[in-house]
Amino acid sequence: MNESSDESGLAFDIDALFSYLVDELGVDLSIPMDWTFTLRGTDIGQLKSIADTLDDYQCELEEAVEEIDSQGRLSLGRPMLSVVKTGALVPSEVKKIADQMQQIASRTGIEYEGVEVFDAIDDDELFDWLSLDEAVWRLRHFSDSGMNPGEVLPWVFLLMGNSLEQMQSLAEALVAGGFDNSQADEDPDEDGRFGVFVFQEGSNDEERLVAAHRQITKIASDHGAEFEGIQFLSEEDFVDVTVDLDG
Repeated sequence: MNESSDESGLAFDIDALFSYLVDELGVDLSIPMDWTFTLRGTDIGQLKSIADTLDDYQCELEEAVEEIDSQGRLSLGRPMLSVVKTGALVPSEVKKIADQMQQIASRTGIEYEGVEVFDAIDDDELFDWLSLDEAVWRLRHFSDSGMNPGEVLPWVFLLMGNSLEQMQSLAEALVAGGFDNSQADEDPDEDGRFGVFVFQEGSNDEERLVAAHRQITKIASDHGAEFEGIQFLSEEDFVDVTVDLDG
């Protein structure tokens, strides 16, 4: 869920924002959310210096943000600092942080653009295998959090079958089908099944992801294998995460 602050000035009217979330969207605010406060300026170095002082928050810097004007023209906008506080916050807490951001803006000459609200993704959810629908929603979360459309993003697909020979054959077919980095795992899972990992340099593009899923699952089906899920990890990061989780 993303509460866009463009509607009704909700980015600055905290009481109205809470009422909208609860009364209109039915959001349970006892569940931790990502409260994201946005600062914009012309100097990325200045924003970095500000971020370095905000130890109680997660800060994300972007040197340039793609913007579309009223006539549909694309341009690169000013640097942006997103200041994120994750928690089940109450209005007084959000107002306190908003006041802090406004004071920083007034003191430094940058602009405070208000607050938006996003579903928080915890570490367990982050590394679970996702269905196609869940993966599409994850892309939308990335976009809501500032990732540009079409920005490079690694994908990995997991396919499962009953024997190593079957999955080795599948990996070869995937390579022949254009998915060059397809690897059969020689170690079975706890249920005795074998997997193939398909690593791909993807992007923040729903249509492209859906098309790749369609191609991969067609090849998998032809070899009697099943689609298990998608993650957004490079091969190197996937190995690191797997080692950490196994440890």
